[in-house]
Amino acid sequence: MRGDPIHNESPRLVLVVDDSDDDRAFVRDALRAVAPHVKCAEARDGFEALAYLRDESQPFPDLVLLDLKMPRKDGMETLAEIRADSSLRHLVIVAVFTTATDPAFVREAYAKGANAYLGKPSSRAALRNMMAGMVRHWFEVVTLPQ
Repeated sequence: MRGDPIHNESPRLVLVVDDSDDDRAFVRDALRAVAPHVKCAEARDGFEALAYLRDESQPFPDLVLLDLKMPRKDGMETLAEIRADSSLRHLVIVAVFTTATDPAFVREAYAKGANAYLGKPSSRAALRNMMAGMVRHWFEVVTLPQ
């Protein structure tokens, strides 16, 4: 039912990579509202994301929400590096989470190995709906690599 939290007891982890503290908090709050079993790890840029992914003491995420427009190491560079690393390439980059909607930019993200491309919604309600759909699709419909 619309607006109801997704009830699934299997724990999941999403790595949210975004240079905006506010955007990371919005995603974390939206996921908590629609899927309390989904936990968030966070990184502020590609360098932090790759360090997290390569740190064997950290829990490995089920998927990554990756902003493309970030300082230092942007999302496209991070995506390309993940796909080039044999120990990470199986990771599902479920959403390239960005405000960029230029068709060439979208094509480039898919060409570099993004599994999906989602635009950042303009309201909290739209973000909650997007996160609910993402959780249903990636955690309830498809089978993710282990």
